[in-house]
Amino acid sequence: MIGSRGKSNYEVELAKARLEALKVRMNPHFIANTLTSIRSMLFNDRKDDAIEYLTLFAKLIRTTLENASKDYITLAAELQYIRNYLDIEELRFAGKFTTQIIFSERLIPIDLVVPPSIFQPFIENAINHGLMHRTQGGKLIVEFKTEGHLLKCMIEDNGVGRQKAKEIENRSLTAHSSLSEDITRERINLLNKINSTKSFSIETIDLNDSHGISCGTRVEVRLPLQSIYSF
Repeated sequence: MIGSRGKSNYEVELAKARLEALKVRMNPHFIANTLTSIRSMLFNDRKDDAIEYLTLFAKLIRTTLENASKDYITLAAELQYIRNYLDIEELRFAGKFTTQIIFSERLIPIDLVVPPSIFQPFIENAINHGLMHRTQGGKLIVEFKTEGHLLKCMIEDNGVGRQKAKEIENRSLTAHSSLSEDITRERINLLNKINSTKSFSIETIDLNDSHGISCGTRVEVRLPLQSIYSF
C-alpha cells in the first residue's frame, strides 16, 4: 500500500498510464489548432506570415513531442516553451494583444522542475476565449511567484470574460474547443493521486470592474516547489 490513503501499486501505475495517455492526447489537439491557423493565413494571402508561423510551429511541436515522454522539465525550459508558443500566437493575432511575463526574484527557473506543458493550455484559453473577442487593447499577464512551499502561476487576461465568450462561441460555427484545459485539469487530479497530495491545484477567477461588468479572467495554477537537485 502507498501513503496514508492506502492506494495500491496497481492504482498508482494505472494513474501513471492515464497521465501518459493524456499527455499524448494534447499533442494532436494543439497540432489541429495550429494547422487551422496556417490554413487561414494562406487563405487570406498572408504567405510570408504562414511561412514564419510554420517555422515557429515546427520548433514548438518538436519540443512538445520531446517533452511528452518526460514527467518533469525545468521551469526554464517550460518558460522557453511558453515564449515560443506566444511568438506563434502574437504572429497569428498581429497586434491584437500584448504579453507580459513576470518572475519573482526568489525564483531560479533553471533550478526548479514542473510537469511539461502544464501552463500553456490556460494561456491558450486566455487568448482564444477571451482576448480574440476584443478588437484591440488586449493584455495577457503570466506571473510566477512563490506561495509558501508552492509555485504559483497566475495567467490573467482582460478579455471579454467566460460568460460573454461562451455566448459568442455558441453563435459561432468555429468555436474553439477547451479540450486542452480539460485534459490539464485531469492531469492535475492524477498528479495529486500519484503524489498523495493536494498541492497541485487550479482556480479560475472571473474579474469584474467597479460596476460589476466582466473585465477578464485570472487562472491560478499551484504546484509544489520542486528542485532539480531532488530528482
